[in-house]
Amino acid sequence: MQSGDVAFSTGQAARYCFVTGDTVLNWIKGGSLGAQKTPGGQYRILATALYSFMREHDMNTALLEAEHKIQPLCWEFHCRRREALGCQECLVHRSGAAQCWELRGVLHAAEGRPERCEDCDYFRRYCREDGP
Repeated sequence: MQSGDVAFSTGQAARYCFVTGDTVLNWIKGGSLGAQKTPGGQYRILATALYSFMREHDMNTALLEAEHKIQPLCWEFHCRRREALGCQECLVHRSGAAQCWELRGVLHAAEGRPERCEDCDYFRRYCREDGP
């Protein structure tokens, strides 16, 4: 994921999660969403922390991705709940590759993985028109 050093206020984070700022504050105080406190007592949530939280809780990340040019790794895109769906066993994930096509020809054909990049939803949504 590419996001730079962007940090959000609780109100900004709430917009991406479609909740109120108070709900985001409750998540922070409850320990489920990481944040840093400013010297003035306000909370700031790093884009990476917010993105991970949203994915772990099956929230729609499209607005955050679009506005901040965030591109999930292909295995993040295909597995919403990585632990529940077994993505820890995904060879692409375990190899540290950003996209499965980086390993095409090295890995055996995996179940559910398209034969051609052009047939992959991730590839069509995030990758260049002219291919990887």
